[in-house]
Amino acid sequence: MTNDPTSPQERPELEDAPPILGSWKRIYILVLSVLAVQLALYAWLSWNFAP
Repeated sequence: MTNDPTSPQERPELEDAPPILGSWKRIYILVLSVLAVQLALYAWLSWNFAP
């Protein structure tokens, strides 16, 4: 398959690491952690400041 445009030989940017944290797994963990903290904060705020 020499005509495959997504092969790493023709597109070296596919082998680059993500810009921060060193791996995509760490980025996903960070995003999910931030989401969980936000959900917990909003739940706490709604329980404590509900009329």
